[in-house]
Amino acid sequence: MTIKSKLQLARSQWDRYTSAMERGHTNYQKEAKENENYYLGRGRQWDDATKAILEAEGKPWLEENIIFSTVNTVLGYQTQSRMDIAYKPREAVDQNISDLLTKIGMFIVDENKFPWVESQVFSDGCIQQRGYLDIRMKFDDNMNGDVDITALDPLDVIPDPDAKSYDPDDWNDVMVTQWLSLEDIKITYGAAKYREALKYISNLDEADFGADEWGQERNRFADTNTYNSYYKDTTGVEHLRLIERQWYKLQNRAFWYDIETGDLLPCPDDITTKEKNKVAKDNGYEVVNRLVKRVRWTVSTRETILHDAWSPYDHFTIIPFFPYFRRGKTLGLVDNLIKSQEMLNKVYSQMLHVVNTTANSGWIVDENSLTNMETDDLEDVGGQTGLILEVKQGRERPDKIEPNIIPAGLKDMVGSAVDLMRLISGVSETFQGGGGPEVSGVAIQSRVHQAAIQLATPIDNLFRTRNLLASRLLKLIQQFYTEERIFLISSGDTIDEESEEVAINQESEEGSIINDVTVGKYDVVIADVPTQITFQNAQFSQAVEMRKFGVKIPDEEMIMMSTLSRKNEIAKKVSDEPTEEQAALGQEQMMKQIEELDAKIEKLESDAGKNNMDTAKQAADIAVLISDNPSIGPIIDRILNDHKEEVEEEEVPELQNDRVQLGEQ
Repeated sequence: MTIKSKLQLARSQWDRYTSAMERGHTNYQKEAKENENYYLGRGRQWDDATKAILEAEGKPWLEENIIFSTVNTVLGYQTQSRMDIAYKPREAVDQNISDLLTKIGMFIVDENKFPWVESQVFSDGCIQQRGYLDIRMKFDDNMNGDVDITALDPLDVIPDPDAKSYDPDDWNDVMVTQWLSLEDIKITYGAAKYREALKYISNLDEADFGADEWGQERNRFADTNTYNSYYKDTTGVEHLRLIERQWYKLQNRAFWYDIETGDLLPCPDDITTKEKNKVAKDNGYEVVNRLVKRVRWTVSTRETILHDAWSPYDHFTIIPFFPYFRRGKTLGLVDNLIKSQEMLNKVYSQMLHVVNTTANSGWIVDENSLTNMETDDLEDVGGQTGLILEVKQGRERPDKIEPNIIPAGLKDMVGSAVDLMRLISGVSETFQGGGGPEVSGVAIQSRVHQAAIQLATPIDNLFRTRNLLASRLLKLIQQFYTEERIFLISSGDTIDEESEEVAINQESEEGSIINDVTVGKYDVVIADVPTQITFQNAQFSQAVEMRKFGVKIPDEEMIMMSTLSRKNEIAKKVSDEPTEEQAALGQEQMMKQIEELDAKIEKLESDAGKNNMDTAKQAADIAVLISDNPSIGPIIDRILNDHKEEVEEEEVPELQNDRVQLGEQ
């Protein structure tokens, strides 16, 4: 790319950025900042000009921030549920791989500490209308790459102004703007891009976020951050404003066409035509070209292109969360509560003003009736505690003017404002844990469930965001987890082990790939699982009640459902010890074995008696035989000696020993 074309692309991207800001993102930023101020409170719900006027007139301004507790209730409701990912195979042969993908998916989610990331995005959406996740590969710790899931500042993310779909796949582009130090530019994009960026620094004069007509100031630990786009802060660090844009561009791309299945597999960009044809021949594919939309990734300053290439992903890395979405129009929980909160603030301020103005309501005094002060002095100190008035003898005592009471209309407006906020938000007093007319726990739980139904839309959209995340996570696993890897996955569900090794893409001795996660098609199943401590407590309580009614839940299972710190070790010990039923069954089996041995011994003894009688008869016959033929005597002696040795080794004593051993047990 020539210098002229680079400059033209950078300016074109900058024009796209300014156009998106002017066509709606600037207004969104103002609304988002206002919503955040009303949520945070602490003086932010009143603008500085109004506060100055009221203070100059001696009038108070109050903030009774009901929005804060209302939104926090919804945020707390979200923290009680966590995402559970499962992948379902479209073909039966892929069941084992789908189970493996499910374990790997949850491993990646846990590794990214996703519950906290999701809570940040959910709070951004509820307060500032929009929240954004970013899912991409990082190569800091592993050369093969790891999935990285982060939360972005919604003011930095600029969606396609012409889009009206929740799914980013239907957008034409998405931009993320940020400030980056020159040192970070050198590390991320290389020394050559760093030197190129330095050439155009003198031409950049746009202001920092919050100091120009386009954007709102970003939250930082600092109170103020007004700089130009190229600036040196107090530590001498130089910064530039970057525009990172992911956008669709048409490309005539080569694919491998699987004749049997009809699937199209994109050919890598860095292989030659000869290599494409070889792969096609080896696998029975055909090489075809198709005009397709593909994600282009461009990063630039106002005058410099830092990166411009085809994205390694076939989707945008940005995933949105919009609590309320109506064809391109977004809304949070705070927007419709602002006017009611303003009414509440004004009514409370007016009530305090009435109290302040009537606290020293004045006096009715006869002329020259006071002896210890003048009338003007009474005007100054008449409202002080412990005031003493001395009246001339025979004169009327001064009368305190009765102060006006707070108008009943103001009190009614306070109640109306609070009721309106609860009605609009769908967060009732019962849902917030407050008292109600219900007297039973079941009734209260039912009311809480009914209140949660009013929050069905933001919770359903949260599930939609989770589904988008799980789908993109599956794509990244199948695209980038192509090498042999071993994951140590903690299960916590078994007694003998707390973790298991899961290996993928292993090559067998025959050359085939075992647990190949790069192939197959799968559907995403998202479940809502309560947080571990709440879920375990509920499960344990139910198990205890079931055992009371006679359900025979094993002891080790009861221990595993508890929240004991050493429950795996304890459950292992308990599982090794026989239960009462097992011990009784073992004793019964042992007695049966003893009875069987006794029967065998009796049979052998009976047989031995019969053998003795037969032996005596045989001895008499042998004696007669020897008397008739004396030469066979030595042979008969040798046979009798061999028979004696066999008798000594018979099994009756062994059976008796076995019986003794069983008795000892």
